[in-house]
Amino acid sequence: MLNVKAYLKPDTVQSAYEMGQIPGSLYVSGGLMVAQLKISNVERIVDLKSVGLTHIEDHSDVFKIGANVKISDLISNPYLANLNGDLLKNSIKEIGSTQIRNMATLGGSIAFKLGWSDIITIFMILDSNLEIYDGEFSKISLQEYVKKSPKGVIITEIEVPKSGGIAVFEKFAKSNFDIATLNLGLKVVLDGQIVKDACVVVGSRPMVSQRIKEVEEFLIGKQLNGITKDACDLMERVVQVGSDIRASAEYRKALSRFLLDKALRRV
Repeated sequence: MLNVKAYLKPDTVQSAYEMGQIPGSLYVSGGLMVAQLKISNVERIVDLKSVGLTHIEDHSDVFKIGANVKISDLISNPYLANLNGDLLKNSIKEIGSTQIRNMATLGGSIAFKLGWSDIITIFMILDSNLEIYDGEFSKISLQEYVKKSPKGVIITEIEVPKSGGIAVFEKFAKSNFDIATLNLGLKVVLDGQIVKDACVVVGSRPMVSQRIKEVEEFLIGKQLNGITKDACDLMERVVQVGSDIRASAEYRKALSRFLLDKALRRV
């Protein structure tokens, strides 16, 4: 990024948004993704670190997490880490290295809508919503955000409902520090052994994370024990995946079956 001519550090979300609307501007928070970008049309860096957004608030029905919260802080917060069967405490440790988790922010990990993002998969199974600013504050589900890809907005907050249930995260990668060949998140709400509600998300397809509605609908109303094989058969048939340098589409389909099997057994 040799063409950068200005480094701006606003102190409010509103002023940051106004600066970011000038062509050639790019928002930066933790800075990890921006440091790797090989683009020549960025002339202005708008640093979001001074606008705040570092809060983690425990409300009666939701957690509200500021977009500038570091990924490592999701583990250290005792209430948030234990959400939905210790999902965040167990899954965040599988993302990158300690140094990366200490720098990367939650908002930045979502904003780039990267196909291989573990964070998007994890927060999508938690049915998260985003507060965004595009001249005014509004809310959008994480699922809709990755579909619509709104341009130029600032993510200010991530809202995670206290919806109950057990959630698990699985990924397949060459090492803990490598990009996932495929990742999968599963959340189920049980009434005894009967599945009352389910959310299944597959990411690093290599496209951005996506809910697998067919598998969710299959699981609901069934007894958890004894449905693993049929659920995995269905996953392999319906999951939409592609090929890249890490794996073929056929390999990813086989992996989706394997990861769902592991997730169901963990639940």
